[in-house]
Amino acid sequence: MTDQEALLVLNAVPDLGAIRIRKLVSYFGSALEVLQASLDELRNSNLLSPDTAENIFHFSKDKFLATEYNLMQRRGIVALTDADDNFPCSLKNFEDSPVVLYVKGEIECLNQISVALVGSRAASFYGCKSAKAFAQAFVQAGMMVVSGLARGIDTAAHQGALEAGGKTIAVIGCGFNYMYPKENYSLMETISRNGAVVSEFAFTMPPLKQNFPWRNRIISLLSLATVVIEAGSKSGALITADFALAQNKDVFVLPSNIDNETALGSNQLIQDGAKVALNPDDVLSQIKGDYFPSQLNEDRPILLLSDEQSKVYPHITYQPVHLDELAKHSGLNISSLMNITLSLELKRAIRQLPGQYYVRNEHA
Repeated sequence: MTDQEALLVLNAVPDLGAIRIRKLVSYFGSALEVLQASLDELRNSNLLSPDTAENIFHFSKDKFLATEYNLMQRRGIVALTDADDNFPCSLKNFEDSPVVLYVKGEIECLNQISVALVGSRAASFYGCKSAKAFAQAFVQAGMMVVSGLARGIDTAAHQGALEAGGKTIAVIGCGFNYMYPKENYSLMETISRNGAVVSEFAFTMPPLKQNFPWRNRIISLLSLATVVIEAGSKSGALITADFALAQNKDVFVLPSNIDNETALGSNQLIQDGAKVALNPDDVLSQIKGDYFPSQLNEDRPILLLSDEQSKVYPHITYQPVHLDELAKHSGLNISSLMNITLSLELKRAIRQLPGQYYVRNEHA
């Protein structure tokens, strides 16, 4: 068993979760060593309840992997772990980031410039129409749209992106053995051919109520900003907004009628200080100002790179990547790497963000 396979197994263990998996890996040294630990060693780590330690020790590891690989092959799904080089950059460097991501569709699109569009399942005509219009505008600006494939605003956002000839990413709250809601099966298949459908859950995980708020952190992680179109006072979209703020991402809200119950939560976000988006340009101008010194669709000048710069630049995308990740992928030490990133900044090829994160400049 490889370390990546061990992560697949740990990800499927009941009541474990990404945060505790990372703590266990740090304590034992690797995911494989976690699975090779005795029951007493697991209990003595003081990281697990007795029941969860039992779940890990008695988990049917080989049977699970055989079944999982068979399903992946039959359904054209790839499983990425955070130990893989092609794991999305934006999902790294956060303690609660998923350790496994199942992907049906284009893996490459998970590193593209994206905006999250979220809102109520019980959406109004105004909300759905607005979600489509915003999605179409983002696609026309060269961005991808991320949402949760739920009824209402999510569905409208995905449809708007597809109708504009763009691509979209759907983050689902169950394993690929299930489809929720069932009426969106055809939409899911279309998205998988024009973007990607992703889940952190193993195939047999049903659409449990507690899964959906947790999957919302992935929606915001994959996006530069989150736009709440219309959300009731108990909408999961408000949880997505909270995750975005915790991840230091911008949150925008489309204002709605104060008598509209499906927008009580989103209107409250405005009162609490969220940015108002009266139209898609309000979002686009903020993103361009924060991340890109030039327009998203301008012609790009030729960028000439030295041999050393060529070792680093391909690993910097439009999603923030930490200096430590660049060191890991480029094989360079931190001192050399900082000199190279500085030279790339002077060429306006990349931009440094707070906390030693870097993003590629769109014009480069």
